[in-house]
Amino acid sequence: MPINYLKKIQLGEFNEEAYTISPSIEIESVIEGFYVFSRETNKDTHLVFNDGFPVLVFLQSCEDTIAVTEENNAFEIKAAWASAGSIKNVYVKYNNNTDQIFIVRFYPSAFYQLFGLDAQYFRNSPIIPFEYIAKDSNFSIEEFFGYNLIEEKIAFVETYVQNSFMKTGIPKTLQNTLDYIHKIKGNSTVQNVSNNAGVNYKWLERSFVKNIGLLPKEYIQLQRFIHAYLELVGSEKVDLMRIAISNGYYDSNHFLKDFKAYTGKTPLEYLKFQL
Repeated sequence: MPINYLKKIQLGEFNEEAYTISPSIEIESVIEGFYVFSRETNKDTHLVFNDGFPVLVFLQSCEDTIAVTEENNAFEIKAAWASAGSIKNVYVKYNNNTDQIFIVRFYPSAFYQLFGLDAQYFRNSPIIPFEYIAKDSNFSIEEFFGYNLIEEKIAFVETYVQNSFMKTGIPKTLQNTLDYIHKIKGNSTVQNVSNNAGVNYKWLERSFVKNIGLLPKEYIQLQRFIHAYLELVGSEKVDLMRIAISNGYYDSNHFLKDFKAYTGKTPLEYLKFQL
């Protein structure tokens, strides 16, 4: 999702222009949350990032579009998009007067099960038009946009999930491992995570790839980066070494390498871009 909205979710920065609605008890194992954001009108272009939770992002109208720019590609998406996996150097630009963004944030294994997708589906294309998935999973985008109120749209999504999802879950050890990685904000190594879980690396790798669609190392990197990013953009004085070390990077060069990979810019270039 656009990282400016993910930032609000991570920090709990909610108000009347950025708010969350919890899913009903029946589907809380599938959907992490519903989010509504008023578009930031001072800037049309935003970095896209995924912290491990797949999302569906709906524009205000089925006729609204965004332009997606990747490192070596550019394309347009209409109405809604899905994103998951490790997203690097991808930006979206709003082409219409969309005033409001509606985001559905899923637990990864449940998301892939719900839409009948292999967990590696987003490996090479981490952001795609949602219509590619919807047409094969009986989700009517046209019917969704027939509702005007957020409450009606949420009810539509919840009904779809209740009618379509066959609960299977993920291994308890894997869930405990994910919880541990989130708790320590990715500030660890794969070996330490494996030791904490009491499993060997091969089991951990197979479980992550099958259920999450990412390698353990990739998932840890996402958590470590988003927290380093939040510290960077929230700092009055930029101290790259301090930010790097406090978030588990070996040094500032390691952080710079990750930052350039995810954003396509150096930290200082990105901060200027945000102004």
